[in-house]
Amino acid sequence: MDKLTYLQSRDISLAAVIGYVTEHDETVVLRDKVSDCASLIRAIVSQQISTTVAKVIFNRLLDITANNEITAESLAAIPSESLRDIGLSKQKISYIQGIADALINHRLDLVGLYEMSDEDAVTELQKLKGIGEWTAQMFALFQMEREDIFPVKDGGIRSAMKKLYSVEDIQDSEMINIAESWRPYRSLACKYLWGALNIGYFKS
Repeated sequence: MDKLTYLQSRDISLAAVIGYVTEHDETVVLRDKVSDCASLIRAIVSQQISTTVAKVIFNRLLDITANNEITAESLAAIPSESLRDIGLSKQKISYIQGIADALINHRLDLVGLYEMSDEDAVTELQKLKGIGEWTAQMFALFQMEREDIFPVKDGGIRSAMKKLYSVEDIQDSEMINIAESWRPYRSLACKYLWGALNIGYFKS
């Protein structure tokens, strides 16, 4: 049984979402592959702003880096004023510069994360200023391609589950309990929920 068939067999409501996304635009569950450094920076850029705005700012950042490549060294070379000019907040600039410095000075080993368990990798990333649980989970889910990440604090996932299961004020515990049936492929389930949101499945 493949992963999608497994999820559909475990949750009839999720099965409908998967069927809709598969029929209409399955590309919405995909994300362009970038380097580990670029992925982590993209997650920082995306904090607390819309996907559309985040994409614009991230592309602007690419444009002002050396050779249009996001590395620790290329980020460290960009003046703070230039980062402000592309729409980054003072706080996010601080986070990005801190990550670049941690990579350059070997306080952060992104390659080493791949040898860790999901929980340990997420915990290790949160040692960095600006990396909270959600950001660390996004890195593990999309970049490390870990299969069983469930970002319970994600606004999109919460919104989708509220509508999918008709629970107006859904609690974290309820979300976690529902998602138990998706194990060990909770990451994939979340990708389809995000995809469904992006193509209007939940619009009334």
